[in-house]
Amino acid sequence: MEKYTLMQYRRLALALLFGMIFQACEDSGAVTFNDEPVVEGYLYADNPVELKISRKSPFATDLNLDPKDLDALGINIRNGSQSYRLVPQGDGVYRSSNDGLQIEVGQSYQLEFEFKGKTVSAETVVLSKPEGFTQDATSIKIPQISFPPSGSLNFPDPVKFSWSNPDLSYYLLVVENTETDPDPIFDISNFGGRELPSRLFRVEPRQNNASEINSRQFQYYGKHRIILYHINPEYALLYQDSGDNSQNLKSPPTNVKNGLGIFTAISSDTLYLNVTQ
Repeated sequence: MEKYTLMQYRRLALALLFGMIFQACEDSGAVTFNDEPVVEGYLYADNPVELKISRKSPFATDLNLDPKDLDALGINIRNGSQSYRLVPQGDGVYRSSNDGLQIEVGQSYQLEFEFKGKTVSAETVVLSKPEGFTQDATSIKIPQISFPPSGSLNFPDPVKFSWSNPDLSYYLLVVENTETDPDPIFDISNFGGRELPSRLFRVEPRQNNASEINSRQFQYYGKHRIILYHINPEYALLYQDSGDNSQNLKSPPTNVKNGLGIFTAISSDTLYLNVTQ
């Protein structure tokens, strides 16, 4: 369950960063398209390998880009002197086979394949599971909030989380409501047709050993999964504001040579917090 929570965040991050990347010709203002692969590869210790290859989206609509090309790539994962071929599953998805590939903490893994005559490559190290992950409360009470609010509302103190981080690694904290049909904290009767608040939120990656979650960040009552991810610097860069706008287009962060996207490794630990009324 934990890795799929993170997948929702990283897909959003990649969509924002790589969805409409293009190269503009400064002299004429014309748009040209440089066909490059976008890699989404996340390794988890003791889990099979799965990654996805896609393309950045061109502005031009008359380009002849065959999506089947993405299922015919010879994608290899190397660990030391051993090389393992991933198996295409369709739609640019590749998975490991039963050829002995093991993802282990502390090991370095390299991705490599050919695309349009260029060698696409990336490398990452599998980090250890977070250690000493603790919280100062397992349950908090939050009053239901109506609109407009009536009277004073008493909110509990922020919940404090801590963990060991002697080497100043990056950590990402993600909160997920696990209820099937959770009751909202905010009165949604006047929402109309607007989209309901997400059951997920996160705390930006930091090189620290503690974090607080304010009670006002919660949108629903019930059980919450608090997931602490130990992440590599290349993943943390996806969350940093690049400052790009329509007048200032810059290349997004990537650790993929001759391509875009990310190839990284992630580990996690989980605690639980119950929000009651």
